Amino acid sequence: MPHVTDIEIIFQNIRRKAPKIHCLTNPVTMQDVANLLLAAGGSAVMGQNEKEAAEITGFCQGTLLNTGVPDEAKINACILAGKKANALRHPVVLDPVGVGASAFRRETIKNLLAQVHPDLIRCNQEEAAVLCSLFSDRTSPRSHGGVESALRLTESDVCSTAKQTANLFRTTVLITGAMDVVSDGENTQLLTGGDSRICRITGGGCMLSALCALFLCAADSPFDAACAAGTLWREVACCAGRRTDATHGGIGTFHTQLFDVLEEKIFNTETDL
Repeated sequence: MPHVTDIEIIFQNIRRKAPKIHCLTNPVTMQDVANLLLAAGGSAVMGQNEKEAAEITGFCQGTLLNTGVPDEAKINACILAGKKANALRHPVVLDPVGVGASAFRRETIKNLLAQVHPDLIRCNQEEAAVLCSLFSDRTSPRSHGGVESALRLTESDVCSTAKQTANLFRTTVLITGAMDVVSDGENTQLLTGGDSRICRITGGGCMLSALCALFLCAADSPFDAACAAGTLWREVACCAGRRTDATHGGIGTFHTQLFDVLEEKIFNTETDL
């Protein structure tokens, strides 16, 4: 887990830089992703058309490639934006949503990864296993959970999968689930805590991927960024859960509290984290 002073340095950098993130993201969660980045001290630009993807990436500081609800034009826009970001050495986060759900998704993500190098891959356990099967002898999972993971790996297995994925793609990987694991192939960190209600809102993973992209613009390394973002997201969920329980609120209250707590934490205002 990152030391509190290290996380505070990331917060300071975010407040100072206010990074713009080019979010080629899931249309189902665009509003939440934009609101999260604003609450966290950054901002989102959401140019989705392949005719402007590279140009917009050029004036942003980070790029999020969330391939949810994919079509050929969307994937091509992701490739163009990713290649531009790589050329500029801007951080790139890949969120390969439901990559195992169809042959089309597997083929398009494989094509994207052949042309774009992500600094961080944020995925669930099933998505990590499928990614490994695309470029190795590993067997792809037989059953698929769509955008959710059909796998329930042990702590040892998920750590092994994270390390294998990181080494295969020469990147840092954040695998989320009941426990989160961050690995860059050499260092591996397990993250626990949080609140199970994060799984009951649409786009919790999409928002975390955006937070990772923001933190990549402010941290010393992708590993530090992923550990800090994952730790913070779990702490925010825990605090949002406590506030929701205190007011006898429902899942809508929990959802709203996520943004409020995140803003309080990063801007050092009053919080009960």
